[in-house]
Amino acid sequence: MANRKIEECIYEYIKELEREFMEIINNPKMDKKAKNLATKPLASKKKILLNTIDALNLVDKESQKG
Repeated sequence: MANRKIEECIYEYIKELEREFMEIINNPKMDKKAKNLATKPLASKKKILLNTIDALNLVDKESQKG
């Protein structure tokens, strides 16, 4: 149950990262190199957060077995 709350918070944070990502991509003042440098950390954060959700679900599944 607590995992659901954590998962919701993580997904909300991912939405914010995606908004920030789109702002950077749509910024006409930045060149391609600057956009890549600005978006790489956002993409990494998103991947880490998605992996965290997977890990939480795995732990939850294993705890229900035991």
